Amino acid sequence: MKRLQAKRKEVLEQIKPICEAYNIEDYDYIVSETGQRETLRIYDTKIGCSCNSISAIKEELTGWIFLAVWRQRSLGAFAPQVKKAIKTYWIKE
Repeated sequence: MKRLQAKRKEVLEQIKPICEAYNIEDYDYIVSETGQRETLRIYDTKIGCSCNSISAIKEELTGWIFLAVWRQRSLGAFAPQVKKAIKTYWIKE
């Protein structure tokens, strides 16, 4: 569990400047002891990040920003596929 807590701290340090740049105030990287589950939470959205590198976690954050900030932007004929690909690891409750 110490390794996961250290990873949580490092992830939060790495994503903080990105979140500040986009005025994202409510975010966390949640690690649970049971099943070693890791989840990136941005407001009400939860994204599964178990065993991900910090780079991959930043990519998930970038995907969330893309859909949240530029949600009105046209993605053309492939909009459903693009959104589905970005939301692949989003946890539905």
